[in-house]
Amino acid sequence: MRSRRAHLSPDVADPAGDPSPESEAAADEAGVAPETDIPEPEAADESTNGAADEPADEPTPEEPPPQRTLVDVLRDQLAEKDAKLHEYIAAYKEAKRDMDDRLSRAKRDREKLIDRDRKQLGGDLIEVLDNLDRSITSLKDPSAVEGLRMVHKQFAQVLDRFGVERMHALGQTFDAKVHEAIGMIPAQPGQEDQEIVHVDRAGYVFKGELLRPARVVVATKA
Repeated sequence: MRSRRAHLSPDVADPAGDPSPESEAAADEAGVAPETDIPEPEAADESTNGAADEPADEPTPEEPPPQRTLVDVLRDQLAEKDAKLHEYIAAYKEAKRDMDDRLSRAKRDREKLIDRDRKQLGGDLIEVLDNLDRSITSLKDPSAVEGLRMVHKQFAQVLDRFGVERMHALGQTFDAKVHEAIGMIPAQPGQEDQEIVHVDRAGYVFKGELLRPARVVVATKA
């Protein structure tokens, strides 16, 4: 080792120094390649290899939403209020219809109760008219009969306002639905078959409904 170092030139012995022309020539003669700083190639990033060759997909810019004007906002508010108004109107009509139905039903129920009471009262009062009829028939004094007839007429008018009406059966054809036959006699000349020739007790109706049938005597041609 010592003998080798002794033969080397000082310029060649320091490999860390900058090579001079003399050192390069000496190195050539000695068969040693001069040392030069050659940068090593950087390893290519395999992850990006090939990706750089293809252009990346750029995101498409979104179109900005259309600008809403004050007219658009007011139009939307007006449409919303109009829809609510229609809902309120429909709810009001439904509530009014329901209320009208309730009132009509309550009115009908009230009228039924009133009619029931009037019918019962009329049934009791016609007994008084029957007594007046019998009194008129039995009395012989014309002045007394006339007074009873006036009372009877007033009484009948009051009952008529309550819906109680007297049936006129004399001379009508017998109808078992509203008449009660208490006797039959042969028909006389001028009388029809099943004609009512005598009324023993008057019949009454209440608003078209039979309150009491008339008791009658019927003529027959059988």
